Amino acid sequence: MISPLARRLRLGNAIRELRDQAGLTGVELGRRAGLDRTAVSKVENGERRPLDTILKLLDVLLAEGDERYRGLQRVARDGLAKGWWTGPEFAGMGERQAKTADIESGARTIREYQNSLLPGLLQTEAYARHRGQVALDDGADFDLNGTVAGRLRRQQQISGPDGSVYDVVLEPQAIERLPVPPGVMREQLLHLLDLATTRENISVRVLPVDARLGRGYVPRSPFSLYAYPDAEDLTLVAVDTVTADLLVTDTREAQRYAQLFDQLRDAALSTEESADLIQKAAGALAAEA
Repeated sequence: MISPLARRLRLGNAIRELRDQAGLTGVELGRRAGLDRTAVSKVENGERRPLDTILKLLDVLLAEGDERYRGLQRVARDGLAKGWWTGPEFAGMGERQAKTADIESGARTIREYQNSLLPGLLQTEAYARHRGQVALDDGADFDLNGTVAGRLRRQQQISGPDGSVYDVVLEPQAIERLPVPPGVMREQLLHLLDLATTRENISVRVLPVDARLGRGYVPRSPFSLYAYPDAEDLTLVAVDTVTADLLVTDTREAQRYAQLFDQLRDAALSTEESADLIQKAAGALAAEA
């Protein structure tokens, strides 16, 4: 399934460009389409809006018979599709995680940098559950069972027969620090090792403390890049913060994150060296597990 959010963002970007080419403000476009300004803004920002609202905007911006009309109409329909994360059985996974599932859906490649914890796509159920319980104990409010169920379901995006190419760079503390009990962490590391050494579409690299980073720039926060099979879809970047994910959609900004990821990956250990490090970390926990 193609990411509905990615398609809505592509549509919004196209409508904004067409509006600029026509020399119209959002208010003027809305007036000509019989809509208010907020409707135009929501479409351009990738928010879910009724199909008839979108078609009214296209009717103003494109001449009858313009070949782009049918293409953008198809993009609009894709953007209104509902994925598995909207099903009642996953209602408890939370809005933030559901948005992540939407972005991941249909991605050709997912590139991810994590500086302290293991990414959700690689977590075991026990690891995810323990981390969730810690958050609840600290005052967070969410459905733990629903959150874990959503996380495990999301992992099918990389574990299925046509899974996304998944390339992750981890800081050493993500595998050496103990954010969960030793037994849970050992199980997690062995799971990570299995994925890294048996799945051709999954690459795991560890960035050593003494890595040479070229310009020396290190990201302040974890981030993920998503690229899709259709070249006209935007490459999206999600920057992880404490309470939300900042979504970067600007092409030039996304390219900067892509270049940064390449620098981190090139400075990291090889996949073989990283696997050895993960194996040693798991072995060191054997006595405590």
